[in-house]
Amino acid sequence: MVSSSGLSQYRLTHPEANSTAVNSNTLGNEVTLPSHYVRNLLDLLQSRGGNVEAVLAKAGLPPEGPNQINATLSWQQFHAVIQLCCNEINEPALGLYLGSQLTINTHGMLGLAAISSVNMHEALQLICKYTATRSPLLTLSMRQNQQQVHLTLEELHPLADIRQFVVETFAVTLHATLDFVTGHKYRLRQVQFAFAEPGYSALYQAFFPCPVRFAQPQHRFIFDAADLAIPCPWADRQVQNQLSAQCEQELQRWQQSQSIAGLIRLMLGRTKGRVPCIEKIAAEFAMSSRTLRRRLDNEQTSYHQLITDWRQQMATHYLLTTALPVQQIGFLLGYADPANFGRAFRRENGVSPQQFRAKQQTKCTVDLEK
Repeated sequence: MVSSSGLSQYRLTHPEANSTAVNSNTLGNEVTLPSHYVRNLLDLLQSRGGNVEAVLAKAGLPPEGPNQINATLSWQQFHAVIQLCCNEINEPALGLYLGSQLTINTHGMLGLAAISSVNMHEALQLICKYTATRSPLLTLSMRQNQQQVHLTLEELHPLADIRQFVVETFAVTLHATLDFVTGHKYRLRQVQFAFAEPGYSALYQAFFPCPVRFAQPQHRFIFDAADLAIPCPWADRQVQNQLSAQCEQELQRWQQSQSIAGLIRLMLGRTKGRVPCIEKIAAEFAMSSRTLRRRLDNEQTSYHQLITDWRQQMATHYLLTTALPVQQIGFLLGYADPANFGRAFRRENGVSPQQFRAKQQTKCTVDLEK
């Protein structure tokens, strides 16, 4: 298995680089996101007659905002721009269209490193490892058996009402990238999405040359394992080595620009079934647990608080966006005893997980009938 999910991805070269204090435990104040594809989104919006200036103003951004070199956005700004763009032209499938507009060059060093790889397998290893340089809220992992390869896309933070847009954009551009890298030779057998089938599902056939399944356990690409050996037409080992080194530098720069709390939140998003102790987290940052506690205290939070907030967010996410049993959700969040999950959830929300899910499902049904 090749995966970008290892905690060691977050080891810092300069552990004191992130001492800026934040005043909130929300992801919006703890993580800054690159604006790479927001620029492309605004161009697409403008080409469809949308008012870019109005969208930027409503999102609290200056007119030149995302066009600035190396511009970054907060989670709130990122969320607002996407939501406003979709509403501006009333296009629920905007994510599919944006994904198709992203060329290999729009992926920066990572795109160029991928096409310089020896074969598809090497290109995918790079993409999995450095996804965070382009889309920090998502992670991509690869699992292979004798016949097939499964590429699994996971959300490191609940994406709320822009989830479908973000996942669709990533999926379409991932397929286009792999198609380009292999000289149009790889064969995508199936695409799976964890969200419910949208009303425009027939449109997916224009973007994916295979069956598309919805309401699945995970977002996933499935293709033949033999395709990993497909050579890249533009393979160049020397160029690939240089570009890979630049991707690593870009990843480190992004990590060093974040708060410790923000990085830990994203790290927790990669855990499934067991929450790491603070000593393990500290080791990944190449510091002592005492230093990590002090750094988090400077950011006006604690490891315990981060875990509590993350569990609350992910519990809501799983209950609203999946059909997973409550017991399984508890295990995913690191509760050895499902009863402990139920008590913690009730303490925070006033209702049990089952009651919360049923109430939200009823609300959605009522809204649809209006």
